[in-house]
Amino acid sequence: MWLAFLITLSAPSPPSNWVDGGLTLGALAGWAGLHTAHPDWVQTSCPCTPAQVNVLERPSIHFDIAGAESAADGLTAALMVSAVAVPLLLGDENVRWRDALLVIEAMAITGLLTQVAKTSIGRPYPYMYGPAPYEEQNGDGVNYASFWSGHTAVPMAGVAAAAQLYAMRRPKKALTHWLRWLGPTLALVAGSLQVAASNHYPSDVALGGLVGLGVGWAVPLFRAVP
Repeated sequence: MWLAFLITLSAPSPPSNWVDGGLTLGALAGWAGLHTAHPDWVQTSCPCTPAQVNVLERPSIHFDIAGAESAADGLTAALMVSAVAVPLLLGDENVRWRDALLVIEAMAITGLLTQVAKTSIGRPYPYMYGPAPYEEQNGDGVNYASFWSGHTAVPMAGVAAAAQLYAMRRPKKALTHWLRWLGPTLALVAGSLQVAASNHYPSDVALGGLVGLGVGWAVPLFRAVP
């Protein structure tokens, strides 16, 4: 949040920066506030049984591979930092700070949309269908935030926005092709690691990826300056 604020103050094109800075900070504040309220607002629905899960996604209940969740957290953080670093280190000097702001904006908007979906839908995490390891988890809203995957959506938005902005600035560079494919692929890997940890279903990852890709493509398209 502080990085977005500093970029808003320091980057060129002040009118545009204030608009996008306000959108970014507003989305971040909404995301944080809804995340905090989620346990109290979400509707709990367990105890749950494996029979309630469609047969294709039922194996996700029992994966729980050691180290998968930590690996997902680390990869997600690395992708988000890398997405902001791309315009700062490789972008045009005159717009690099503004482009970095747009990358943060894409991730912030995606994070807010993701949290709205999580709280509205309240899908229990896969491990809740085992049934839940501890009975008290059935009434704890923290365990009802599976759909869709933020570990996929947020980094996907960041890397997609960074790739889109780089392509606009350096359309003929070979790196453009790699940024368009490598970042999104790794975002899907982060989501898949969450599936391996019994924290998400494949459908959570698939839709999260699509949402992140869409927002990451749209923000540069509508908000980037020449």
